[in-house]
Amino acid sequence: MDSREVATKPHAVCISFPYQSHIKAMFKFAKLLHHRGFHITFVNTEFNHKRFLKSQGPNSLDGLPDFQFEAFPDSLLDSDEDATPDATLLCESIRKKNSWLPFMPSLQTTTMMPYQHPAILL
Repeated sequence: MDSREVATKPHAVCISFPYQSHIKAMFKFAKLLHHRGFHITFVNTEFNHKRFLKSQGPNSLDGLPDFQFEAFPDSLLDSDEDATPDATLLCESIRKKNSWLPFMPSLQTTTMMPYQHPAILL
């Protein structure tokens, strides 16, 4: 794929509420957009990204052209990766510690170029 073709693709940045059913639904939606020609950046918390890789296998994200995964810190301890985090505590942790703020400049620079279309935040 040449750079002109990449630049004309629409780009969707998919961010869901960090809970399992929301993540699954957003991931399905992201795959539908991807099959319709979108470049996808799927954003998740570090804790949920690790759980995704563990459940799907370490190579589950290979072979997805124009489908990129990003994770931001969620301030959760890795003591029990199999436990489902309390949604209220997770949201409070993200909100109070502003763990997503350092991630935003990275998202803007690494995922927006060379795409001419603005990102669609979902």
